[in-house]
Amino acid sequence: MRRIQQVKLADWAIRALVVVTFFAFFAAPSRLFPLVLLCFAAMALWAMLYPEGVLGWGKTAHPANDVNDRSIWWLPRLMGAFVLLFVIVLALTFSGRW
Repeated sequence: MRRIQQVKLADWAIRALVVVTFFAFFAAPSRLFPLVLLCFAAMALWAMLYPEGVLGWGKTAHPANDVNDRSIWWLPRLMGAFVLLFVIVLALTFSGRW
């Protein structure tokens, strides 16, 4: 599978996970925290693995950005790493309280 197809597939998977999290808020709000952590972890991994997908979302606001410019791919990867670290800390902190 080509990289652009992988990015599109991962983008749709993340969107589906966000929609599931949204509707889970209404169906089971007491069990929502683990699903929210899963959603954030998936988005962080997506940002680290496919930085051009995150830059594609940002291109909507800033059309001058080049999604294929590999010199700026470090920024989405750094943001994804920080979000993943935050999710891991939250999961370890609240692991006994679910």
